[in-house]
Amino acid sequence: MALITKHIPHGFASTGFYRKAAGPRTFVAPPVGEDNSDLEVEDEFLDDSDRDPDYVVEEDLIPTASGSATRIQPEEMPEEDEDEDDEEEDKAPPLPEFLQQPHEFFMRMLPIELLEDMVYQTNLYAHQKDVSTTFSIDIHDLMVFTGIVLYMGVMRGPSIDDYWALDTRMSQITEYMSSKRFRQIRALLHFNNNENAKSSTDRFYKVRPLFSGITKQFLQVKATPTQSIDEVMVGYKGTMAGNLRQYIANKPDKFGYKLFCRASIDGFIHDIVMY
Repeated sequence: MALITKHIPHGFASTGFYRKAAGPRTFVAPPVGEDNSDLEVEDEFLDDSDRDPDYVVEEDLIPTASGSATRIQPEEMPEEDEDEDDEEEDKAPPLPEFLQQPHEFFMRMLPIELLEDMVYQTNLYAHQKDVSTTFSIDIHDLMVFTGIVLYMGVMRGPSIDDYWALDTRMSQITEYMSSKRFRQIRALLHFNNNENAKSSTDRFYKVRPLFSGITKQFLQVKATPTQSIDEVMVGYKGTMAGNLRQYIANKPDKFGYKLFCRASIDGFIHDIVMY
């Protein structure tokens, strides 16, 4: 702490605590901010750190002949570019690695093995129905068909023809598949061998591989502690289902297939039992 000396004019008596002051009085400097204009700092009481607040002391400095250490000037900090800071703030943080793209999540729920089996059963049914047919599909055709079906569920048209009509056509569909090709796959799509259907007691024999496959994938997703079990209707207005078609008045789709589903609190379905 710096020591400050106040000079007293000659012949002026100044009283101390117990005695008169015989000479200059030494006292501690007041806090910074007060008016110290009448105080003179004696240079002999100041060290290098008081003269220069940026002074850097190093232990290994070698004193000069005069006894004072060499002063080290602090390095100047590089100026920050404000434009670069703004660009960094505008950039969105990278997504965590565990987050998947929509098509990756879809393939997780509908694995390639299940798609390959659907392609095989569809081609098999086409040849069982017409031995001389030239119809065949591959996984790419099946995935395009599935994508179109999902898109139709979001962008609903009055009829299938409207998606390809000149006035109401949708390029998201027409650019990837023709109306004739879509109708062919829709009519021949199969999930199980029809030749074994008569010997099976499972009333859902034709769609059992599809339900078993997707349910197996759903069960691999971690469920929340709080879950719900309820009825879910799969809308169906046709007449080929017999008494499997149910009617529930308080459901959005009153006619259709009834399923019992177990879901997490976020709405994700983990298990399905067909009624």
